[in-house]
Amino acid sequence: MSNNTMLDSQTKAQILLEAIEDRKGHEPILLDLRGKVNVADFFLIVTATSLPHLRALAENVLERAKDEPGMAKPNVQGEASVEWVLMDFGDVVIHLMSEEARERYKLEQFWTTPQPKGALPPVPGTVLPETPQNAWDIEEDDDEEDAEDDVAFFASLDLEVEPIDEDIVE
Repeated sequence: MSNNTMLDSQTKAQILLEAIEDRKGHEPILLDLRGKVNVADFFLIVTATSLPHLRALAENVLERAKDEPGMAKPNVQGEASVEWVLMDFGDVVIHLMSEEARERYKLEQFWTTPQPKGALPPVPGTVLPETPQNAWDIEEDDDEEDAEDDVAFFASLDLEVEPIDEDIVE
């Protein structure tokens, strides 16, 4: 195969899966998204069991891609992350995730379950409020104050409702 011959997405996905398996990526799942979304043909979702494992997986994928004729250099996001590295090869996207991130974001479920129109996937590096580095400091005695705020909010609303014109509804 010459260097300017591009690989088809299925071949590319298999080569990248092999690179993941060479470094013992945990529970790799290859999602075939052809005909379902325009983002990519395949998502490869893999769990890394530690930060060194995450880095080893990413390095091996990059080395394998560099050595493979017809494989374009990926756009890589989250290299400084300890929980999620995204490697975008165009038609194949690899998600290298920590166990916690994979459980939290549930990408397999998101991309295999019909979503409401306009739903967006989670973004690598997104920090949710319940994560230890940004945990909300909720005090026990805030409940009374919250209830008072709720009462004031609802009291300020214009609660007058116009009747529905039955000729319009049919």
